[in-house]
Amino acid sequence: MDLLRIAAAWTAFAVFHSLTVSAGYERRARRILGDTVFAAYHRLLFTAYSCAAFLLLVLYLRSVPDAPLVRFSGILRILFHGIQFLGVALLLWTPWDLQEFVGIRQWKRHRRGEPPGAGRNDGLFTGKAYGIVRHPLYLGISVILAFHPVQTRNSALSALMAILYFYVGTFFEERRMLAQFGEEYRAYRGRVPRFLPRLRRGG
Repeated sequence: MDLLRIAAAWTAFAVFHSLTVSAGYERRARRILGDTVFAAYHRLLFTAYSCAAFLLLVLYLRSVPDAPLVRFSGILRILFHGIQFLGVALLLWTPWDLQEFVGIRQWKRHRRGEPPGAGRNDGLFTGKAYGIVRHPLYLGISVILAFHPVQTRNSALSALMAILYFYVGTFFEERRMLAQFGEEYRAYRGRVPRFLPRLRRGG
């Protein structure tokens, strides 16, 4: 029963988060706010209520009874931490702008009177980690979660649910990328794998 509660909580968060990044939701928000206000404040608002929803999720998960599952030590612990380091390295090799991600730069551009489409995310970047997989941020975080050497029953299920959500989310995200970049993204998708790196070129 406790495992079902955890799975249900993660599912509720995933549905909420997916709905608030959907094209339909953004169209309605744009109609309500107007194009100018939407471009300036929507990402900040999205960040705020996403963080609030995730905090509620974490607080709820902490209330669910837990039990130890695995605790690796010695060479296995070192090996797992080494694999986690690879995940961190992938994150660091992924160029992304934190201020743009949370919406601060959009708000600053609005304050300076710059056009909404002046951000760095308005072009398709395919270099560095994006040349290995199409979703390096998701993969990096997934590696860190999956290879933690100490897991409880709840943390292991939460890691599994988060990784599953990342993977499913790539399909929705790529629909938006195709709508935005068209054939350029289609060609990129044909060259670079979605979530797991190819072991060799041409494989």
